Formats: sequence, structure tokens, C-alpha cells
Amino acid sequence: MAKMPEKLGSEYYRGFLTRQGQAFYDRINAQLLQGDYSGKTTFAITISNPETSASDCFAAYKAIRDDHPEFFYLGFQSEFTRRGRLGTLEYPILYAPKIIDRIRQQMRKRIFQIVRGTADLSMFDREALVYERIAKSIVYTNNGDVRDHSIVGPVLLSAGVCEGQNALLLLCFRRVGIPCIKVYGRTKTDGWHCWTIAWINGVPVHCDVTWDGTENGIVRFDYLNLSDNQISNDHYDFKCARIPECTSEALSYYSHHGLCVHSYNDLKSRLKKDLQRSISPILIHFRYCPSSGDYLDEVRKAVSAEEIYGSYKLCYHPGLKNLAVIKG
Repeated sequence: MAKMPEKLGSEYYRGFLTRQGQAFYDRINAQLLQGDYSGKTTFAITISNPETSASDCFAAYKAIRDDHPEFFYLGFQSEFTRRGRLGTLEYPILYAPKIIDRIRQQMRKRIFQIVRGTADLSMFDREALVYERIAKSIVYTNNGDVRDHSIVGPVLLSAGVCEGQNALLLLCFRRVGIPCIKVYGRTKTDGWHCWTIAWINGVPVHCDVTWDGTENGIVRFDYLNLSDNQISNDHYDFKCARIPECTSEALSYYSHHGLCVHSYNDLKSRLKKDLQRSISPILIHFRYCPSSGDYLDEVRKAVSAEEIYGSYKLCYHPGLKNLAVIKG
């Protein structure tokens, strides 16, 4: 089983490389940190097999891109050549140095805006606030623009696909002291997808901010801190030796805040109290199955039974059994 990452997860995938792959990783990382945007890194080869050297090099480059979303200017493709005891990796640099510096300044500014005011909060509350701010401020777009696939889209355009949104979440989580890593898998609707595993007080949990976009300006936290079992409702092909098992359901937003209902009477009491107090949205997780099997009908019946009046909208996630009651 994968352990909790050191350095807040910023070198997590380095740990799964061969010794030679780690040497390649460290050389690329050092060069990038020094501001070398040449797009070319040369290594001393320690293994005689050319195919192994090339494989180690490509694995190191992928690990760099997965571990370090701050290297947003690295292109996807790379090419390895070898001459004697020296190997060279060439990779595209997507922006000119001045543009990189300008984007980096905007990135730091955006991260500061997202994480401000979190220093005195608990780890869970820090996480939830950062998560909510990103979910509210970033729109999902997939226009074939390379910026959508890195932190550049969310930073400059407040838009991006899962890779861009996840990149911003990773850097913000790490800024507030939450270890986290990027995870690849598939979903039933979007095919290949990526999201985050974070360690909250040492416990690994899934977080998918892309799938928790706002509805009526409200974040429902359906995908904050899920277990393997919970997220497997619509995410799959993510389990492997490198990925930690996420077994706890106690850290989901609904469990942590006591938003679960265990019976019809429990549901009625909760709705009456919160609707009369004008709480909106009312977030509910069902821990029981209605006799009719229809969760939305169960809520309507409870509202009618308690003679609660006014307009409201019901938003239900059937797989996770989460419901939001939105007034107005």
C-alpha cells in the first residue's frame, strides 16, 4: 500500500521510479528550478540497455509533470536520444520565458486569493474552503486549447478541463499544508479523467473538484473526501500499487458535518427545522432506503407532511444518495 507522501506529495511519483529514473527526475527538476527553459536535458547513463534508459527517461518526465503542476509550460511529448554514455531528453516548452514569468506571477496571486483566511482553520475546514472557492470560480471548458489542460486555464481564464482544475487544487492544498497527489482513472461519462487524493489528518480520501461544479452558485460537496467504494459509483480504473487505498467514509462532507438522515422521521425533522430557519441549501445524505425506493418522492412526502410551504428545488445524486434542497 502507498504511504502518506513526503514533501506534501510534490515528489510522490518520483518514489516509484527506478534508481536511474530518479536520477533523471532530479536532473530535470533541478534544471527547471534554475529557470532553464531550453527544453533539453542531458544525463549520464548508468544502465547499458538503451531501451531501459529510454523507458526510465520517459517515466521520469511523466512523473515530473504529474508531481509538479507548477511546471505548466512543459509539453506532453518528449524525445530521447542516446550517444555513448550520455542521454538527452528533448521536450517542448510551450511559452516564451517572459510569458512563463508573467503566468507564474498570476498563478501565485490566484493561489494567494484562494488560500487566504485559512491559516487558523482545522485541516478539514481549510480543505473544504479551498475546494469550495475553486469549484465556484472555475468553469469547465474543453475547447482544444492547451491552456485548458494545465493550471494556465484556471489562472488566466477561470476555465479548464479536469487537468487544469486539478492542478490548481493540488497547489492550493499543498500551500495550506495538505498532502495530495494527482490520480488518473476513467469515468462513465467522460472517459479518461484525473482528480486528487488528499491526506486529511493522515487519512487518504478522493477529491474531485471538477465533478463538484456549482449549481445555482452552490457547491454540494458530493465529491469531497470519498472512499474508494463511494467514488467507484462513477469513477474506475484508478486502483494500482501506486495509489493508496481510501477506506474511510467518515471524512466525507456529509458525514463530517452530521448531514446524514437514518429514517423518514429523521428526514422530516431535519427538513422542518432547516427550512423554517431559511437554511439553503439543505444538504442531506440518505443512510436508509425509502420503502418506495424513490428518494425524491420521499422528500416531497416529508415536506407535505410537515406542511412546509414555499418554493424549493431538489437536486439529487442517485449514486451517492446525496440531496440538496434549494429554496427559491
